[in-house]
Amino acid sequence: MKLTSYILLLACLLLGSMLPCQGQPLILDSAFTSQELNGQIEYLRAEKYAQLSDVQASPDWQRQLDIQPLSPQQSLWGRFKVVQQAGNQARFAFVIANPTLDEVDLYLLDDRGRIRRSLMMGALRPFSARELNHRHFLIRLDMTPGEQLDIYFRIADKGPLVFPVQLWRDEVLIAEEQANLAIIGMIGGALSILAFYYLITYVLLRSPVRFWFSMASFSFLLLFLNVEGVLVQIVPGLSGYISLLTLCLVALALFNASKVSHLMLRGVPMYWRYVSYSASYLLLLCAFVLNDYWQIIAAIGLAGATLVVQLGVAWRYSDRKDGRPNRLYAIGWSSISLIALLQSGFYLSGVILESTLSLYLTLLTLFGILLIALAVEAHQQAQVLSRYERQSNTINDLRRFYELFRNSAEGLYTSTLAGKLITTNPAMCKLFGYDNEQQMLKECGNTSQFYANQVDRLTLVEELVKQGVVMGREIRGVRRDGSQFWFSISVQLRHEHNEDYLFGTIFDITERKESSMSLEYMATHDPLTGVYNRREFELRLRRGLSQARDAEQELTLLYMDLDQFKVVNDTCGHKAGDILIKQLSQQLNQVVENKGILARLGGDEFGVLLEGEQANDQHAYLLANKLLNVVQQFRFVWDNRIFTLGISIGLVPYHRAIHSPEQLLSMADSACYMAKEQGRNQIHTYSKQDDKIQRYETELHWVSLINKALQEDRFELYYQHYHPLNKISRGYHYEILLRMQGDEPEQIVSPASFLPAAEHYNLTAQIDRWVVEHYFRWLAANPEHKNSLVRANINLSGHSLGDKELRLFVLNAFEKHGIPYNKICFEITESMAIIKMDETLEFIKTFHQLGCTFALDDFGSGFSSYGYLKSLPVNYVKIDGGFVKDLLVDPVDMAMVSSIKDVAKAMGMKTVAEFVESKEIMVELGKMGVDYAQGYGVARPAPLRDFTPLA
Repeated sequence: MKLTSYILLLACLLLGSMLPCQGQPLILDSAFTSQELNGQIEYLRAEKYAQLSDVQASPDWQRQLDIQPLSPQQSLWGRFKVVQQAGNQARFAFVIANPTLDEVDLYLLDDRGRIRRSLMMGALRPFSARELNHRHFLIRLDMTPGEQLDIYFRIADKGPLVFPVQLWRDEVLIAEEQANLAIIGMIGGALSILAFYYLITYVLLRSPVRFWFSMASFSFLLLFLNVEGVLVQIVPGLSGYISLLTLCLVALALFNASKVSHLMLRGVPMYWRYVSYSASYLLLLCAFVLNDYWQIIAAIGLAGATLVVQLGVAWRYSDRKDGRPNRLYAIGWSSISLIALLQSGFYLSGVILESTLSLYLTLLTLFGILLIALAVEAHQQAQVLSRYERQSNTINDLRRFYELFRNSAEGLYTSTLAGKLITTNPAMCKLFGYDNEQQMLKECGNTSQFYANQVDRLTLVEELVKQGVVMGREIRGVRRDGSQFWFSISVQLRHEHNEDYLFGTIFDITERKESSMSLEYMATHDPLTGVYNRREFELRLRRGLSQARDAEQELTLLYMDLDQFKVVNDTCGHKAGDILIKQLSQQLNQVVENKGILARLGGDEFGVLLEGEQANDQHAYLLANKLLNVVQQFRFVWDNRIFTLGISIGLVPYHRAIHSPEQLLSMADSACYMAKEQGRNQIHTYSKQDDKIQRYETELHWVSLINKALQEDRFELYYQHYHPLNKISRGYHYEILLRMQGDEPEQIVSPASFLPAAEHYNLTAQIDRWVVEHYFRWLAANPEHKNSLVRANINLSGHSLGDKELRLFVLNAFEKHGIPYNKICFEITESMAIIKMDETLEFIKTFHQLGCTFALDDFGSGFSSYGYLKSLPVNYVKIDGGFVKDLLVDPVDMAMVSSIKDVAKAMGMKTVAEFVESKEIMVELGKMGVDYAQGYGVARPAPLRDFTPLA
C-alpha cells in the first residue's frame, strides 16, 4: 500500500508541473461510505460554451462557491480529484442532488488527462440522457486499486447556485436512496390518502372546505414530488418544465389553502381574501414573466406573505363558541410556516441540506398538514353540532309558533289561492261567528264568503299574485249570521308543495273604522255646509296640478266671493248668515256635482276645481255662468225680510307657468278681485296681460330666489352699529341685517326687494330661522367677539311671532350654541305687533323670562297709538326714520321725536333713532335725550364676516 501511495504522489507531482495545481485528492479507502464534496471542490465561472480544455489551464479556480446566479453567457465549472485505495475494485457514485438545474455536464479524466467518460444531462435535456433512471444527476465510478480520476462538471442555470455535491459508495447510495424513497413514499402516500379521502367525503357530504382541502393536498403532493425529482421520473416528458411547474404548483397550493382558510374561518374581511388570492395570481404570473432567479425570490416572498396572512387570520378570527378548529388550524399553519421559513432561509443563504434532513423537514410539514386536516374535521363537527342546534331551535320555534297560532288574539288562517280554507285558529272562528275550528272548516266552503263585496277579494288576490304580500288592507266582511263588520287583513303568498297558499292575519277594526270614517269626513268637509273644506280642496288641487303637469290634462279653478253677505250678518246676526251659507252651498253643489269639486274656502268664499274635459274653456265658463245665475236667483228670507246676493267669480285655467296651489289660488283671488272691481256679479278670466299678473310673476321670481337662497345659503348677514348718545360705548352693540346674493356675481339684494314676496308666500319664518341659526353659529365660532358683545338686535317678522315651531327652534338654538340670552334683543315692527297682539305678547313673555330684550321697530309709522305701546312690554322703542332724517328742518318731526322719547322714558323704555345721516342730527338727538343713534351718520351696514368695531 505504501508503495502504491508513493507512486500516486509522484504522478501527481509530475502532472502538477504541467497543469494548474488542484487541491488534495479525496482518498477512497475501504472505510469510505459517502461524503459531501462542497469543501473539496474548486469552482470557476467561465464562458457558457467554454471547452474542457479551455478551463483546465485557467488560473482562476477558487475553493469558495459563489451562489449568485450566473449571467446568461456564463457557466459554472467544478473539479476535484479522487484516488481509489480500497485494495480491490469498487464502484462509487458521484451525485449532484438538485433536479432543477438546467444543464449538467460530467467529465471523468484519468491520470493522463484523457476523458474516460462524459455525460450531458439537465432539466432542459431529455430524461433519457441520464445514465440511470434517477431523480438526481448521477454518474458511476468503477475504479481499480490505485486508480486516480479527475472529475470535472459544468452547470448552466438561471437560479441561485445551491446544489449538494456528494460521492457515495454504490451500495451505500442504494441503501440510502431506498430509505429516502421510503420516506418519499410515506409522505406521498399520506398526501394521496388525504387528497382522495377528502375528495370522496366532499362527494358524499357536499362540503366545499373538503373539496378545497383535497385540492390543496393534491397540489402539495405534486409540488413535493416535483421538488424531489420524482415527478420527472414518472413523467419524463416534464423534464424541461420543472422550474415552471414548481412555481405553478406553489401558486395552486397557496390558492387552495387560502380557499380552505376562508371557508373555515368566520368573519374574515373580504380584503384579506383578496390579498391571499392576489398573491396566488401574482405568483402564477411570475412563472411566465420572470427568470428562474426572480421566480424563486417571488415564490419565497409571495408564499411567505400568504403564509403570514393565513397564520394571522387563523389566530385572529376564531369561533367564540368552539375554538378547537381554529387552534388546530393555527398550529398547523405555524408548523408549515416555520419549516418553510427555515428551508427558504437555508436556500437563500447557500446552506446545503442533506436529502434525508430535507425529507425530515418535509415530514414536519406533513405534520402541519395533518393538523389542518384535523381542524377541517373539527370544523365539520362544529358545523354539524351547530346545524343540530339550529334544527332543535327550529323545532322549539315551531312548537312556540303553534302555541302562538292557537292562542293568538288575531285571526290566523291558511288557504289555497282558489279560496279553500286549510287551517284556522280559535280567534278566527270567533271573529266570523263559528264555535270551533272543525265547524268553520266544515261549513266554510270558500274564503270568498268572508267578503261583503267579492270584488274586494279578487282585487286582493290580484295584488298578491303581483307583489307576493298585502299589508293592512281594510275590507268589509260578513259573519256567519250575515251581519257585516270591518276587518284588517294582511296576507302573504307562498309556493309550497307545488301549490300556492295564502297565509293571512285578520282582526276586527269595526269600531276604529267607523270612528275614522267619521273623523275623515270631519277632516275633509266643512261642518256647516257639508261641502269640502279648504284643506281638502288644497290637497286635491295639489294632486290635480301634478296630474295636469305629468299627463298634460286640463284644469280650471273658479274662485267665488259672495257680495252683500256682510249685510245679512250685520242686520240679522251670524246665525242667519250660517243658515244662508248652508242653503246657498247646497244649491251651488247641485250645479257642480259630477262636474267638479266644490269647497268652502272661507266665510263667504267658495272654490270649484274642474279637471279633464270639464275644465276646457267652454265648459268652465258655462258652469261659472250657471253658478252666477243660481246666486242671482237665490232669495233668503229671515224675519219677513228678503235678501238677495251677488257673486264675483275669478276663473283661472292651468298653464305651465303655474307651479303651486298657492300660486293658482292667488291668481284666482286676483281674478275675483278684478270681477269685483268691474262692478260685481261678474266672471273675470285671468289673463297674463293684466298688470296684476305681472305683479304675481315678479313675486314668484322672488319666491324662487328666496327658496334657492335658503337651500344654498345664498343669504348673507350684515350688521349696523348702534351709537350711544349719552354714555361711553363699551363693547359691541349692533343690529343684524340681511342681504341676499343675486343671480349676478357679487350682486347683493336688499331686503326691501324680496321681503314683500316672502311675507306674501309665508317664507319669512324660514328666513328668520336662517338668520338665527347662522348668526348664533357665527357667535359660537367667534368666542372673543361673543364676550365683547353687549347686545345684538335681530329682526323677527310678524308671521314668526305666532309660529310655535319657530319659538322652539330659537330656544334650541340658544342652548345648542351656548348664546347668553341677555345678549340678544328681538325687534318687532309696530304694525305687526298690534295686529298680532296676543301672539306678540306670548312670544315676548317667553323670552323675557329667559333674559332677552325686545325693541319695537318703526314706531310712529303705523297706528302710532301710545295705548298700544303701553300694552307691549318692550325695552327699546325705535323711532321711525321718517321723523328723524328731516329733524333739523321740520318742527313737526322734532315734536314727534320729542313726544315719542318722552313717552318711552316715562314707561322706562330706551329710544333708538333710525336714519341718522349726519353728525348734526346725532348731536341734536343727544340733546333731546334719545339714547341711541343708528344710520349712515354712525356707520354703514357691512358684512358680518368683516366685522370692525365702532371707532
